[in-house]
Amino acid sequence: MRAIYWAFYFFAGIAVLVLSGCNGATNTAQNRFETIASAYCECTAQLVVINKEADAADRDDLGAYFQKMQTEYYKVKECTATIIGQFGHLNPAELDSVNMFLKTKCPDLADKREQLQELLGE
Repeated sequence: MRAIYWAFYFFAGIAVLVLSGCNGATNTAQNRFETIASAYCECTAQLVVINKEADAADRDDLGAYFQKMQTEYYKVKECTATIIGQFGHLNPAELDSVNMFLKTKCPDLADKREQLQELLGE
């Protein structure tokens, strides 16, 4: 009879450990995507500012803004290379997860799939 109790507690303990491990993996993945989104927001913040300025600028000034955008884009590529170096290129599902965090962290960058793919994707 005692063997049954020990077996029950043993398997219950294993179940708790497995479920805890699964939850921890989910939290770790969530933290990873949130960290990537935060870093991506920081990398692209100045480019967003330049884009907004260009949207409000006179047509005659757009050439200068395009040059600024191009220069800043190269900086963004270098910055996101650091993210890729730390976390690797992201597959489509991971890009979707990062995009969810972008919606709250920096909404101007959310739902721009092609840009996200180009800068962080495989």
